[in-house]
Amino acid sequence: MSGLPPCAHCGLPIPPQDLVTDEIDGRERAFCCHGCRGAYRIITGAGLGAFYDNRSWDEPGVPDGAFETAYDRAYLERFVRQAPGGSAEVDVLVDGVRCAACVWLIEKLVGELPGVHGVRVNFATHRARIRFAPDETPVDRVFDAVARLGYLPRPYTAGEAERQARRDRRRLLVRFGTAAFLSMQLMGYSIALYAGYFHGIDPDSRWLLQVLAGAVATPVVFYSGWPFLQGAWRSMANRAPDMDLLVAVGVLSAWGYSVYAVRSGQEVYFDSAAMIVTLILLGRLFEAGARGRASAGIDRLLRLAPDTAHRQRDGRLEDVDAAALAPGDRIQVRPGERFPVDGKVLAGHTEIDASAATGEPDPVSAGPGDPVLSGTLNLTASVTVRATATAAGSFIGRVARLVEEAQARRAPVQAVADRVAARFVPAVGMTAAATFAYWHLAGAGTGTALLRAVAVLVVACPCALGLATPLAILVGTGAAARRGVLFRGGDVLEALGRVSRAGFDKTGTLTRGWPRVVAVRPARDRTEAELLAAAARVESASAHPLSRAVLDEARARGIDPGPAPAGVAARPGLGVAAEVNGQAVRVGSRAFLEQAGIAVPPKGEGRCTEVHVAAGSAYLGALALEDQIRPGAREAVAALAARGIAPALLTGDRPGPARRVAAAVGIGEVHAELTPEGKTRWVRERQKAGERVLLVGDGINDAPALSAADVGCALAGGTDIALETSDLVLTRPDLGRLVLAVAVARRTLVVVRQNLGWAFAYNAVAIPLAATGRLAPVWAAAAMAGSSLAVLANSLRLRRLREEPGPRPGVPRDGGPAHEVERKRGPTMERGRSRNRNSGNGAREKIFRR
Repeated sequence: MSGLPPCAHCGLPIPPQDLVTDEIDGRERAFCCHGCRGAYRIITGAGLGAFYDNRSWDEPGVPDGAFETAYDRAYLERFVRQAPGGSAEVDVLVDGVRCAACVWLIEKLVGELPGVHGVRVNFATHRARIRFAPDETPVDRVFDAVARLGYLPRPYTAGEAERQARRDRRRLLVRFGTAAFLSMQLMGYSIALYAGYFHGIDPDSRWLLQVLAGAVATPVVFYSGWPFLQGAWRSMANRAPDMDLLVAVGVLSAWGYSVYAVRSGQEVYFDSAAMIVTLILLGRLFEAGARGRASAGIDRLLRLAPDTAHRQRDGRLEDVDAAALAPGDRIQVRPGERFPVDGKVLAGHTEIDASAATGEPDPVSAGPGDPVLSGTLNLTASVTVRATATAAGSFIGRVARLVEEAQARRAPVQAVADRVAARFVPAVGMTAAATFAYWHLAGAGTGTALLRAVAVLVVACPCALGLATPLAILVGTGAAARRGVLFRGGDVLEALGRVSRAGFDKTGTLTRGWPRVVAVRPARDRTEAELLAAAARVESASAHPLSRAVLDEARARGIDPGPAPAGVAARPGLGVAAEVNGQAVRVGSRAFLEQAGIAVPPKGEGRCTEVHVAAGSAYLGALALEDQIRPGAREAVAALAARGIAPALLTGDRPGPARRVAAAVGIGEVHAELTPEGKTRWVRERQKAGERVLLVGDGINDAPALSAADVGCALAGGTDIALETSDLVLTRPDLGRLVLAVAVARRTLVVVRQNLGWAFAYNAVAIPLAATGRLAPVWAAAAMAGSSLAVLANSLRLRRLREEPGPRPGVPRDGGPAHEVERKRGPTMERGRSRNRNSGNGAREKIFRR
C-alpha cells in the first residue's frame, strides 16, 4: 500500500484491493473507488481541473454516504418552494465543503445543469440556495449532481440548522474550556518564572518550569487555537487575509520564539500565546450568544408552526412531519394546537387566536370554507382542514424567508467597511513588521521587539469593522419583524432611513378598503335593479375593494349576480369589462367609458367615488361609493411629517373624494385621476428633484410605482403583485407600523454609524499604543475581544426599541390593529346581515399567498 499514490480525487490512501485506475488526459490516475473516479471525470471533463490545483483541504476524504445516497424525488419536493418568475428554489446543506474552491466547484458545475438558473453557496454555513426549473431538471437530479462531485447534500430545515449550530457551540465551548483550564495551570508556572526573574532562580529549575509551561501552552495553541490556524491557512490559500491570519501569526510568533528561547536560555512568552487564544475564544463565545439573540426573532417565528401534523388518510389519523404535508392533504387540528400550514376549514367550527399573523388579540370565528394561516392557534374545538400550501410556502415560512433574505442583503453603507477591511489586514501586517524592525534596531532586544509586533497583530480588530453594519441590520430587521414590519433587505432599511417624501394610495391604504354603496343612480329609463345586476355580474370576477362593495349591495337587495362572465378584462386604475349575453359591459371610471366612445353625463362635484356602468354603447348609470378612513391614518401621516417626510395623496379617483380623504388625514398635496403611469411619473419627477421617495399602496395599479420608488411599501391584505413588488411589507393593516418602520430604519442607521465610528476610533488608538509598547499582548487580546463585544452590545440595543406613545384611535396598546372588532360591526352589520365569521383571516389570506 505504501507504494500507491493517494486517491486523485479525495486524497485518501488506497488499499491495494480497492485500487481503481483510469487513463485520463493521457495519464493513468489512481482512485480509491468508482465514485471518486466518476467525480474526477465530471470535474475535469467540464474543464474545471483547476479545482484540484486550488483546493486547500485540511484533511482528505469525502463525507460518509457520498456517492451512495439515493434521493427520492417525492421526498425532496417537500422542501422545494416557488420562486419569482415561475422557477423553484431549494436550500441544501452540503457536507464536505472544505474551502473556497469547493464553493466555486459546486456553483460552477451545478449551475451548468439545464434549467438551473442560479446557485449560491455560503461557505460559512455550508448552505446552498439553488434556483431551477423543475420541469427541465427535477430536484433529485440537482441533489445527484452535488453528490457526484463527492459531497453529501441534505435538504435544509430549521431543525437541521439548529442541530448544526448546537454542534458548533459545543465545539467552541470545549475548545474554550480546554484553553481556560490549561491557561490557569500555565499561570502557575509563569508566576514562578516571574518571581525567579526578580528574586533569582537556579538554571535547572528555570528550564524545567519553561518546559512545563511550553507543554501546557502547546495544546492551547494547536487544539484550542485550531480554528484560527485553519482560517489563516484558508485565507492565505485564497489570497484573502483576514483576522484569523493576524491572530495565527501573532500566536505562532509568540509560541515559536518561546520554543527557541527555551533552547537558548532566554525569556519565554508561552503565557502570552495561550492567553491570546483563550481571550479571543471567550470573545467568540459571547459573540455566538449575541448572534443567537439577534436572530431569535426568526427562530421564535418558525417555532410558531408545529413540527408535526395529524393527517387523515384512509379513514385514520397519522402523525407526520409538517414538511411532508402537500396541498390537498386533510389534517385535523385539535384545541390548543397551532395550524401547521395554510389551509381552509372543511368541517367544524372553532375560534382562532390569529394574533401571531394579524396582531389582533380578539379570537376570530372560523367555520367551513374559511381560510386559516399557519402559526395561528386553534382555541375551542377540533376542525378538519384542507392544506392549501406546503409548510415552506405557508404564512410562517414565507415571512421567515423574507426576514432571512433581508438579513442577507447588504446595505450600501457596508461597502465602506468592506473596502477598508480588504486593505486593513495587509496594512496591519506591515505595521507589525515595521514595529519589530524599529524596536530590534533600537536595541530593545529580539524578545521585546517580537512582543510589541505581536501586540500590534493581536490588538487590530477587523471583526469590529466587519460586524458594524451586518449585525445592526440583523438585529434591526429582526426587531421590526416581531412588530409586523418586514424589510426585504438591508439596502431597503438604509433607503427608508433617508426618505424625504411619501406618496400614499387612497383606497385600501388611507381608507379601510371596505367601501360601501351609498347611492344607486340609474340613467333615464333604467332601474336600480337593472343597474346593480349588470355591475355585479361583471364585478363578480374581480377582487378589487370596489367590486366587493358592489357585490355586497347587490346581494343585500336580493340580486343574484349569476356566474362569472367570460372574457373578463381588467384595466388597472380604470375598470373591468366583460361580455354578458353577447354584449360588452363596462364597469369603471368615467375615463374608462369615454375611451370606448360612451357618452357619460357631466361631472358632479360630489365627494363620493363614482363607478359608471355601460352595456354596449348604452349608458346604464352610476353607483356612488364611500369608504371609511383607516384608524390611525391621520396620526401616522402627522408622525411622518414631524420626521421631515412630506406626504402626498396619489389616486385614480375623482378630485372630490380625494380631497375629502386628504383633508381627513392631514395631507395638503393631492393628485387625483392618476393612471398607474401617472403615479410612476410622479415618483420619477420627485426623484429627479433629489428626493428619496416612499410609496405606500396595495393594488395592482400601484405595482409600477412601488417598483419605481426608492422604497415601495405594501399593507397586509393587498394584492399579491403589490406585495411581490414592494420592498417593505406591513403584515398588519396599520399605518402605525409604517411610522415604526421609519423609526427602526433611522435608529439602525445611527447604530451603524456609531459602530463604524467606534471600530475606526478603536483601531486608530489601539494600534499606536501596541506599537509603542504601552499595550502588552495579553491586554491587546482582551482589548480586541472587547472591541467586538462593544459593537455587539451596541447593536443589541435595537432589540429594545420602543414604539412611541401617542393617540392611536381604534388601535390597542400592543400595536395590533383593532381591525377585527371594527369589522364585526362594519358595513355588513349596518345592512342587517350577520357578521362575517372569518373577518380576521379573510382579508389577510393573500398576505403571503402566491
